[in-house]
Amino acid sequence: MTDTSQLWYSLNKDCSDIPKTPVESHSDSKEQTNKFSDDIKALGEYFPQLASPLVTNKNEQGLILEISLKEIFSLCPRGRCRVDRYSQLQKYLKENYNTTLIIKSQKTK
Repeated sequence: MTDTSQLWYSLNKDCSDIPKTPVESHSDSKEQTNKFSDDIKALGEYFPQLASPLVTNKNEQGLILEISLKEIFSLCPRGRCRVDRYSQLQKYLKENYNTTLIIKSQKTK
């Protein structure tokens, strides 16, 4: 065996457990659903009317939910008790379920 072939042999031998094709990462709706599934479940328990629109047609008139910052923070805790921490959840509910989530704080009365 030549030095070059010996080098290739040792490299290929050591890399046998590495997959031949690259691993792709997808950011699809399942990740988003998993990301907000606990929040939606908690909000569904707090707002019983939320459970039915999640199953019904998205083209119907949207649902408007109003909750205080303290209440949503106890249901869906975030790092800090701020309205902007729930903007992605609000956007997700609006886009996927046609539901508007209004969070009231003492500053936004």
